[in-house]
Amino acid sequence: MRPEVWSKGIASGEFPEDAKTKGIVKLKYYINKFGAHSLPPMLQRLEGAMNASGIDGFSMGGNTGPSLDGHRLTTYAEKEGPEKQTAFMEQIFRAYFCEEKTPCDREVLLEAAKAAGLDMDNAREVLDNPVLELGEMNDQLQRYSRGVNGVPYFIVSDGTRRVKLSGAQPPEQFLEVLEGFGIVNDA
Repeated sequence: MRPEVWSKGIASGEFPEDAKTKGIVKLKYYINKFGAHSLPPMLQRLEGAMNASGIDGFSMGGNTGPSLDGHRLTTYAEKEGPEKQTAFMEQIFRAYFCEEKTPCDREVLLEAAKAAGLDMDNAREVLDNPVLELGEMNDQLQRYSRGVNGVPYFIVSDGTRRVKLSGAQPPEQFLEVLEGFGIVNDA
């Protein structure tokens, strides 16, 4: 069984028709989805995880919107290799959480694809054809979408045990899980 590096979770919620390419106010969307009382600790964890990872400039400014096209590009990027898929995801996270760019904006997606070294003709083809990559992506969503309520969402499994990590987690949380699976030893 090949390891799943990036599993997908589509941004859910009601998006007005005009938000499909430019999005809606990110902070308002998060308050409506998670509740005002849940937001502060979630944002603190997210900012802490980004800072611990050496990513500066966390912001909840900007817009969010339907993420289907980004997920289709992520599925395509996987075909170019895990390094390029990871590079694409890092570009999208940086654009969204640091640069206040909207993940449903075609130009944002193409900038991330280019920065990740993806074949740009193929990336444009994925965005131009709304059914490309949907089949494989749907299969992955069916397998992994149960219980997903935050992104990023990670599943660590050895084939018999499974640990799920939802939302931003500190590096220590990942280390604890990996140690529990015997993948790394705390030296």
